[in-house]
Amino acid sequence: MLFASTRQARPATLPRANHDLRTEDPDMKPWLIPLTLAAGLWLAGEAAAHGGTYKGPGDTVPPSGGGAATPAAPTAPTAPATPSTPGAATPAAPTTPQTPGLPATPTNTPQPRRAQTAGPATGPDLTTWEFWWEFNKDPFLNLKAKVFTQQGTTGEGAALVGLGSATTKNTTFAPSPAQIEGTVVPALVQTLEGVDNQDIATGCMVALAKIGVHPEEMTQLFEPRLQDPSQEVKETAAVSLGILQDLASLEDLTNLLLDTPKGRELVGEEQRVDLRTRTFAAYGLGLLAYATEDEDIKAKVADILWETLVSDESALKDIRVACVISLGLTRLAEPQQVVSRLSDYLADESHDFLVRAHCPNAMAKLMRDADAEGPLVAQVVDQFLGLLDDSNTKVEIRQSCVQALGMMTNGRRDPALAERVLRRLMEIADKGKDRQEKNFTSISLGYIGATVGQNDRIRQEITEFLLKGVDGRLGSAYRPWSALALGVMSFKLAEQKEQVSPQIGRSVLAAFEKAKNPSWKSCYAISLGLMKYEDAADPIARSIQKSSNPSFRGYAAVALGLLGATEHKDTITEMVRESKRLPDLLRQASIGLGLMSDRAVVDVLLELMVGEEGRVPPLSVLAASATALGFIGDYRSITPLVNMLKNEELTPLGRAFAAVALGIVGDKEPFPWNSKIGVDLNYRASVDTLVDQESGTGILDIL
Repeated sequence: MLFASTRQARPATLPRANHDLRTEDPDMKPWLIPLTLAAGLWLAGEAAAHGGTYKGPGDTVPPSGGGAATPAAPTAPTAPATPSTPGAATPAAPTTPQTPGLPATPTNTPQPRRAQTAGPATGPDLTTWEFWWEFNKDPFLNLKAKVFTQQGTTGEGAALVGLGSATTKNTTFAPSPAQIEGTVVPALVQTLEGVDNQDIATGCMVALAKIGVHPEEMTQLFEPRLQDPSQEVKETAAVSLGILQDLASLEDLTNLLLDTPKGRELVGEEQRVDLRTRTFAAYGLGLLAYATEDEDIKAKVADILWETLVSDESALKDIRVACVISLGLTRLAEPQQVVSRLSDYLADESHDFLVRAHCPNAMAKLMRDADAEGPLVAQVVDQFLGLLDDSNTKVEIRQSCVQALGMMTNGRRDPALAERVLRRLMEIADKGKDRQEKNFTSISLGYIGATVGQNDRIRQEITEFLLKGVDGRLGSAYRPWSALALGVMSFKLAEQKEQVSPQIGRSVLAAFEKAKNPSWKSCYAISLGLMKYEDAADPIARSIQKSSNPSFRGYAAVALGLLGATEHKDTITEMVRESKRLPDLLRQASIGLGLMSDRAVVDVLLELMVGEEGRVPPLSVLAASATALGFIGDYRSITPLVNMLKNEELTPLGRAFAAVALGIVGDKEPFPWNSKIGVDLNYRASVDTLVDQESGTGILDIL
């Protein structure tokens, strides 16, 4: 699955310090934050493959976390460094991903490849807003909906002709079913059947699963890959059965997860199905349950996942974590039994705390999806508040309880309960000890504020509190999070046709114009974009012109796209043209233009793929251009991407990127398939098969 080979640059390290962030003046110290964007690129000395990188921090496995090794007995995971905070040393400007390296020679060992590092592990400050945004941004961007609903009859540009594109015109940007089934799918199938390279093979499998046509034929293509000598290919095949969303795969995924004789036959092993493949099968079952409307199937999957959760005795916890998360995906109409089971599991301290840490979010998702109310919600809220009141509760569990309270508390439905929750969240924000727990309170408050009307006292109190946070009265590190939460709240209210106070936009814009820290300035820009505060468009555009920081410029371009500030599209187009050596900036700027429904960006990206004077451009340009085209999804990119996939003169990684992009263009769903897992996840309670800090071979590392 094009994991490490197409993932983001390895995170820059931060100065280490133990003092309270509230004593800092971060405006004078820009943090070293990696751009953890979808399909990020990196300079890899060792390149593994899993269909492309999806999102998220590159180092989120906490102490005591770990993934499963296979087929040998599990070994103890390596604990990463404690997330650091800005120290006294003067940090450099935020870094951007580098050009990707060439793919490594495929290995015949069943373990995923691990990048080797020397010395103690270090990583980025995981408490910063970028990580939350990258896990949660897809519903806010909703890029494909913006592209596909725009009508147009623009003729094809010269770049398209040069790449062999068909000249037939279309009145929408969306690819037609005929293009998907007649051009994209045959190209992916033909490539998959004739290739041994794991980068290309895994990229094609994920792409075909996302497209989802002819599921019976796709299953027949994927099943033989379960016996591939590469562990990456095997686990990709397993999860691809879930991404495909064909209920006929239920039996295979169940046998893989339960390690039955049939499951062992599927993977060609006599002794056992390896732990990683079982883990990916668990996620596949969750995806199947999420996609079906059949309550009997949902209940059956929930039972399988629950029985595996309570019976699994693996030395490592990946399977159990996958089962909890997948239980949260089942969208049961009557979730009481599963919520009660997870509640009991959470309360039982004999279970691993890292597995228990995922229970609150799964419980909240189940109740939110079922629109649950009444005694069940009250009981669960009481449990979460009790855990927060207990000083012995593990920090990862506390973080999840904070998130879950925001996800499931409805101020309109139960004002008294909402009052209790917001009081506790505000107390934690003001006096809590764990920085991540404090920061998560802001998003939860924003969620709750979006459940009540404009004149409701709860909304007014939350707005006042978050504005106080933007002003710095709740500690400097809480400022960008407060602004982000106001943007999230405003966005959700706008979806409900609710009004927000104009004071919110004025306050965040004032903070934006004063900020010197590029990370904070980026956050304020995104917040202003989310709340569609039109007065911010010109100041953001001016800041782009003044700044040389690629991280800020990329986020600012996305913000202008969220604002629909088409008057500044020429500025962003120029950024795209000038970003050949800054692939993440190229992609961010392209997404900004896509949000503006600017059709010309496709021509610009295709020109970059052609290269100057017909020369094949560097891999970094091909990769960034291809993935950006995939995210934008314009039908005109299909023929050039197919040509790229079939071009055996390109590196395998370049062809794999084309497969990734074709899968995104033809995706049957509006959002990336694993956004179901990543949105509202406590990414700080991670294991290797969720987000892998070293090799990038977790479920959320897949594009």
